[in-house]
Amino acid sequence: MGDKELQKIIVDFSRALEQGCAAVYRRNFDSVTYEYMGKYIEEITGYAPADLTPAIWDSLVVRAEIKGELAGLSLKECYRLIRTGNVDQWQADVQLRSRSGEMRWVTDMSTLLRDESGACFGCLGVLLDITDRKEAAQKLANLSERLRLRNEEMESELALARDVQQALVTAQPEQFPLDAPAGRARLFFHHRYIPAAALAGDFFNILPLSEHEAGVFICDVMGHGVRAALLTTFLRGLIEELMPLASDPGAFLGKINHGLRAVFTQTETFIFATAVYLVINVQTGRVRFANAGHSMPLFLCPEAVTELSLDNRSGTFEPALGILEDFEYSTTEHVPVDGGSLLLYTDGLFEAYNAEGEMYGEERLADFVQQHARLAPEALMDELIQDVHRFSGSVDFEDDVCLLTVTQPRPSE
Repeated sequence: MGDKELQKIIVDFSRALEQGCAAVYRRNFDSVTYEYMGKYIEEITGYAPADLTPAIWDSLVVRAEIKGELAGLSLKECYRLIRTGNVDQWQADVQLRSRSGEMRWVTDMSTLLRDESGACFGCLGVLLDITDRKEAAQKLANLSERLRLRNEEMESELALARDVQQALVTAQPEQFPLDAPAGRARLFFHHRYIPAAALAGDFFNILPLSEHEAGVFICDVMGHGVRAALLTTFLRGLIEELMPLASDPGAFLGKINHGLRAVFTQTETFIFATAVYLVINVQTGRVRFANAGHSMPLFLCPEAVTELSLDNRSGTFEPALGILEDFEYSTTEHVPVDGGSLLLYTDGLFEAYNAEGEMYGEERLADFVQQHARLAPEALMDELIQDVHRFSGSVDFEDDVCLLTVTQPRPSE
């Protein structure tokens, strides 16, 4: 192919490419000239094709991102390898400062030209304007960095909130009366608390009410995560505010329900929480309780495991907190056997499914507790959790899990 034929091919190729913001060039290393330069180069550099020289081009280069087999080398070393013919192709994203001072980006892709003896005398390349793409990529990178920093900040805040939640749980009393000397406590509390996410919607509170009475509150807010955690914070505040009513379980839940609806019915988000609240008198052994749509506590004694039963107007579960306005919750009384224990739990424990889609369920839970009722409280909770894991085939829970045992020492203890 003659030089004229090659020149015509280059011109035709250049015209086609310049429809897409590109300029074809042919550079001669020996004469240090551009034998051909496409017209679009003026849009890129501000120099007309006839005015642009390799020296001017090199002076415009701010930096280059070397691609392909030469990646990682300096621009000077790349030029040396190209000039000596040690590589056949060159590609780089090059940032330029144009004649007017405008910053632009081009992709420079070229193939080396060799004479009949194989000696390298120049290159044939394409300069493609990628300024818009590079600017878009930079904006995306900046946005990604801002998101990364924001995520780090959120993770830090979530970690702090998680630590606060855990601290509130671990700060709960382990016995009642709180200041009882060794061997004189009348109630012992043990718990297992397993959030499904960084923040949980389950919680419990132990409320010392008097020298002889302790309140036990366990709650399961719908969902889990940040929204559920915010609601638990609100409920904890309500509990503290309503402590003067805490000796009356039904009235206590009724006021919590009223406070919940007073705030959250003004939002568009439907929320609710199930809860059960017990007041235990260590002198009489009596347990008074009210239930707002929550799983019934189990009473464990050496002879049997039974579910605390409701004795209210309808004999059925009463609604969860936040459902009905000004609902009057019933208070039921239970007289346990000395030395028995209470097991309270949230539904994340038994709403675990196996590979066949079967739920663990409360009946299976009660059967397991019945068979292992003689275990110490902490061992019982651990074995129960492990049994649910075996059933589901997973070591994780889909929902928050909270278990709490309330144990009265046996008369001989």
